[in-house]
This record gives sequence, structure tokens and C-alpha cells, in this order.
Amino acid sequence: MAEAIVSVILPELAAIAIQNAREEWRLVTGVDKEVERLKSNLKAIQCELEDGEEKQFVNKRVQYWLDRFKQVSYDIEDVLDDWKTALHKLQTDGVETSSVKRRKVWPLSSYFSFGTQVARRHDIATRIKEINEELDEIAKDRVRIELIKSEIKQPNRSESTSFVDVSQIVGRDRVKEDIISTLLFGTSEEGSCKNIRTITIVGMGGMGKTALAQLIYNDHRIQSHFENKIWVCVSDPFDQTQIARAILGGLHPGSTNLQNPVSLEILLKDIRERIKGKKFFLVLDDVWTDRDQDWEPFKATFQYGMSGSWILATTRKESVAKQMDLSHVFRLEQLSEEVCWSMIAQIAFTEGNRDRRKYFEDIGRKIAKKCKGLPLAAKTLGCLLRDKVRREEWQNILNSEIWKSNFAQDIFSPLLLSYYDLPPTIRRCLLYCAFFPKDYVIRKDELIQHWTAQGYLNSDVNFGRELQGEDYFTCLAARSFYQDFKKEVDGSILSCKMHDMIHDFVRFLTKYEFAIEEDVDLTLDLSSKKPRHLRLVAGRKGFPMSINGAEKLRSLVAVSRDINGATNEALQNLFSESNRLRLLELDLLYLGAKGICCEMGKLIHLRYLRLNGCYNIEYLPEAVCELRNLQSLIIRHCFRLKKLPIGIGNLINLRYLSIECCYGLTYYPKGIGKLTSLMSLNRIIVRADRNDAEDLSIGDLQHLDLLAGNIKVELEGDAIDGDEAKRAKLHNKIHLKQMYVRISPGIKEDEVVQALNPPSNLSIVIVDSKLDLEEMAMVVFAASLAEARGFKL
Repeated sequence: MAEAIVSVILPELAAIAIQNAREEWRLVTGVDKEVERLKSNLKAIQCELEDGEEKQFVNKRVQYWLDRFKQVSYDIEDVLDDWKTALHKLQTDGVETSSVKRRKVWPLSSYFSFGTQVARRHDIATRIKEINEELDEIAKDRVRIELIKSEIKQPNRSESTSFVDVSQIVGRDRVKEDIISTLLFGTSEEGSCKNIRTITIVGMGGMGKTALAQLIYNDHRIQSHFENKIWVCVSDPFDQTQIARAILGGLHPGSTNLQNPVSLEILLKDIRERIKGKKFFLVLDDVWTDRDQDWEPFKATFQYGMSGSWILATTRKESVAKQMDLSHVFRLEQLSEEVCWSMIAQIAFTEGNRDRRKYFEDIGRKIAKKCKGLPLAAKTLGCLLRDKVRREEWQNILNSEIWKSNFAQDIFSPLLLSYYDLPPTIRRCLLYCAFFPKDYVIRKDELIQHWTAQGYLNSDVNFGRELQGEDYFTCLAARSFYQDFKKEVDGSILSCKMHDMIHDFVRFLTKYEFAIEEDVDLTLDLSSKKPRHLRLVAGRKGFPMSINGAEKLRSLVAVSRDINGATNEALQNLFSESNRLRLLELDLLYLGAKGICCEMGKLIHLRYLRLNGCYNIEYLPEAVCELRNLQSLIIRHCFRLKKLPIGIGNLINLRYLSIECCYGLTYYPKGIGKLTSLMSLNRIIVRADRNDAEDLSIGDLQHLDLLAGNIKVELEGDAIDGDEAKRAKLHNKIHLKQMYVRISPGIKEDEVVQALNPPSNLSIVIVDSKLDLEEMAMVVFAASLAEARGFKL
């Protein structure tokens, strides 16, 4: 992690210094030397970081030194971000040093008035000096712990690496058939419940329990045998309400009880009605709790299912199997060395390279012994070895010192080998996934937006960050760090999950940098942990009124499970305390617009903002438009939202504007047409009335030439005609694939469609005017890229 931060900081320091000189925005006297001193210190330490990263697991002094350096590195990034933001503000406001010489009048209301600039420069300069003093001490300590210098280079990563989904390779064919046979032909007398029987798969982490359960769950015989199939990840801590919501979601995703916080009893009642008289198959993955009282409400509910229903549970704990049902317990044993080598070879040698297998077999079998019978270890090593074409590389993996580390989990050694083989910048992207809960469905596009918001992707070329993010994601997927892929019809990946042991691994590496706090008290103290990323889940105790240690947070995801989970005052305090946030997600918070946004305008470093299920919001106040660094604005399930802020055109860095399931939103301001960096705009209502010039019109899209993917458009108003459609200059939107258009009655459809004049690669689908935009989404879902061509112009 530290190595990745430095690799980003050094080029940023150089770029900012150049920009600073060009803008003539000088700090206080002597700071130029401090900046050079900072670069020199970082370069000197950088040479020894790789050795420190590897020794931290066997040497506590090295671990302490590395943690200390990581904290300082984060502080450097924060200073640089302040510096960049100040320079960017100068550029956008047209404020230059020469203006002072010409004695221009400075508006007192300006955040960057002359007096404010001087104070801000002094603050940045002071912080750089303090950081250098800390780095001097860290540099002295590195001599005492005797770190070895190494050449600074990127690990080799073959450009020809292709993604191979190895999630279904488990080496458990016999036990799979035994379990399926039990599910299909087991007798009703077995089991502890009248109608419901239980199978438990027990095994240590990395043994392939989840992969085996998935193979069974997706088997065509199981598909046809049960009326309902539900998959739920249980994990730890156990939450009855969340489990009930997950089961109901599997039975009926459209249930209104999933859209609002409701009691456990209401959820269980809904479940009973859905399974009554039906044969269901429920998988409870990764169960930890063995307390009978945790499962008691569910046992009574499951009895409403038809005789022949089954529950399959996976767990690492033998006590869970005893609590569930001992009638059908399958204990997964370690794989043989022969099977491990077979799995490694199956992944490492693709169809065109099978002849290489004999050349590497002697070393490969020795590596297979290191797997200790764990399928996940074999998969990880197979993916790692796939790009190694020299025996020396295989020998280096076999002889690595990492095998001597005494980890609590055997799987960590092969994972660490694969981790260190990645470039530092990609390692950092992998570790960020520790921020997601276990079994979380990670949407690829949002993950890349998260990486961008954190500064992990640094290309300034159009679509450069997106392409860089795609490359990083593909690299991590090819190493089997992700699994359970959902794909588009063209094969591109939409989403994925992370194996629970890999999640444990990245959490192990990040320690206190990522914190998850659930059902906290009104005062939360994070000062001892010093996290940079916080996932806060508020329960019945409510949302904390104060968070001690929040001032250095970069990411905050705030979730409420209770209708009174957060107050306006609590969020105002939080925003005031967390002014370095780059990413903010507010989920299921019952707040009005003032409560959410009155302090939000001060979060000047914010790059990513998502509002999900904030049901009481009716509008987004203009304070949001002060977020000049904002790149992603995502609004979902805010049912009462009516309008976007008029000043949205000030968000000049906005690249993604995503609106989903906001049924009351009808006002899209004209300022959207100023967002020339916008790459994704999934739905809009464009209106042109002869008596109203405030709404966004189709012609206002003329400068949004970076728009890509699909877009849903609703045309309204008596001023929408051919000339207005022609003004959109759709022929310049070469990155768009599909445009779904609903044209209101009264508009001359043929005239408008002909005037749009799209490029040859863009197909326009005219949707029935009786459908609204949300119903249009169903049309989008049903139409494939190859077939959806209602109008191809």
C-alpha cells in the first residue's frame, strides 16, 4: 500500500510544482526547498519499501515503521489535494497574481479572496514543513531496522494475459453428486423439522465450500426440482432482519417490504406467504452463529414450506453443523497433492500451451504441496503461474520466503505471493475492496468510479481513467481475486463478488485503514484506529451525533436500518468533522434536503456522491453545486425527489450522472448542457416550452460529445421540433450505443427523429408514448445490443 501511494505522490508533486510555477501561485518563502526536500525523502524511502512490505509480517518493528510511514503518506496526499484544489479554483475563477498587481477589487464573498489565499498558502506550507520533520524521523528509523534497498521497478505483467473464470473449478465432483442425490431423493422422515431438512457443508476457509454450493445451486436437476431457490450470505455478525430481507429478496425482489425499513415479524410474515405450499431450496452461505435463539424465528417460518424443501448451509464451524442438523453433514477434506497439481496445471496451461506442462511438472508438483489441500490456494497459484514462462520464475515462487510466514490462515501465503506479483498501483486497487462487506455485489463501473475518486487512476486522457480501471480490473479478475461474475450479452463483466477468504486477506492487509462500525452509540471514537475509510451502519440506537477521529476520513458510507436512524444535526456534525471526504454514500436515510446538504457544500474534495433510498428528499439544494471536484453523482430510489439544482452546470468535472427509480423527478435544469466532461447520463427528461426556458432541452446536449453507452430520453413540450432536435448535434456523439426515446403526444415524431441525425453506430429506439421512463427501463433490459433497432438511422 505505502509503495503504491509513493508511486502516485512523486509524479503528482512534480506536476503540481510545474503548474504552481505556471500560475505564479507562490507559497511562503523557502517552501520550494521544502518541496524538494520532500521529494528527496520520499525517493530515499521508496527504495526500501518493497523489503519493508514483505518483512512486516515477521518483524513488529518493521510493521510499526511501515504503518507510521503510511499515515504520513496519506497526509502528503491530503496536502497535495488541497494544493491542486486551490490551483484549480484559481484557474476556474480567473484569479491570478497579476490581478493583484493591477489592483483589482476582490469580492469579500469569494472563498479564495486574496486574504483567504494567503492564509491557505501559509497553511499548506506549514503542513509540508511538518511532514518533512516527520519524514526525517522515519528516515532515521529505517536505518535501525536494516531494510534492504531494491531497484524500483514494476513487476512484469504479460500484456497477453486473458481473463479466465476459474470459480467453477473445485475438484469436488463426487461429493457434489452425493449432495444432489440427497436433495433429490432424501426421505421425508429424515431431519429435525417436519417439512424442512438440512444439509451442512463443513470445512476450513478456502476449502471450496461456497464454490461447491454454487455448482449444486445452479445444477439443472436442482433448477427443475424446486419451485423457489434462494441464496443468502449469512456471515458475521448475524443480523436476523438483514437475513430475512435477503430471503425475501430472493423470493420476491419487488416486495414493497424491501423498500422500507420494517420489523422482522413483517418480513417473516411475507416470507411465509411466499413459501406456503411450495417446495423451496435455500442456501445459507458462510454461517457462523451456532446459537439456537438466532434461528428460532426462521425455523417456525420455514415449516410453511412444502415437504421436500431443503436448506443447505456452509460453515467453517463444526458447532454450526450440530445446531443445524447432524443427519446430513458433509465434511470437506483436503484435496490430494495430485488433484492440487491437476487444478494448477488446468489453469496455468491454456489450450495452446499444454505441451509446456511436462517442462514445469517437477517444480509444479512441489508447489502443489504448498497448497495444503486447499482448492483456493491451487486456483490462486495456477493464476499466478499462468504468466510465468521461465523455470526460474517458477523456482522463485517455490523458494519464496513468504512460505515461512506463520499466518493464522494457510491460504494467506499463496494469496500474498500473487499480491506481491502485482504492480503497486494495482495492489492498492485490490486492497480498496476491503471497504465492501462480505458477499457484496461489486458493480464494475462503480468500482472503477471509486478508484478514480480515491486518486488511484490518474490518466487525463478522455476515457483514460476508465480504460486504466478496466485494465486493472481485468488483471485482478485474471488472478482469481474476484468471482461470481455477471455479464452483459456481449460477454463484458457487469459485476462480481469476492471470495470470503480473499476478503479476510485484504482486511488483514489493511487492518485499521478500513473500519466497519455497526449499531454504534451516539458518540463514536475512532481516534485510536485512525481509519481513512468508514462504513457506518446505524441501528436502533440511532446515528452518532459526534465521531471523534473523523477528520482524516476519505470515504464514508452511512447506512440506516431504522426509520429514525439519522438526524439532520448528526449529519451536519459529521460533514463538518469530515471535510477531507472524497467519497460519500448515504443509504436509507430519512432526511429532508436541508438535513443532507446544508454542510455538504464544504466538502470541497468530494469526488463521488451517492444518495440511495433517501426517501424524504424533494430537491437537491444549490450547495451541492459548490462541489467543484465532483466526478460522480448517483441518485437511486429517492422517490420524492422532484428537481435537480439549477446550478448543476458548475460541476465542471462531473463525468457520471446516474438517476434510477426517482419517480417524481421531472425537472432537469439547462445547466446539464454545460457538463462537457460528462460520459454517462442514463436518463433525462428534455422539455422545450415556448413560455419556459429553464428546463433542459434536447438542443442543450450539443456539447456533450463524450456521452457513452445507453441513454433514455423523454421529449416533452410544444417547442420540440426538427430545428431543436438538429441543434443536439447527435452526429458528434460517436460513443453512444443506444438511445431510447419516448416522444410525448403533440410532437411531430417523424420530423424530430429525422432531424436527430445520429452517427451510424448509434441506434434509436422509439418507445410507446404511453410508457414512462421507468417502464422504458424494462424495454432497455429486454432489448439486446444486436436486436434493439426499432429505428436505425
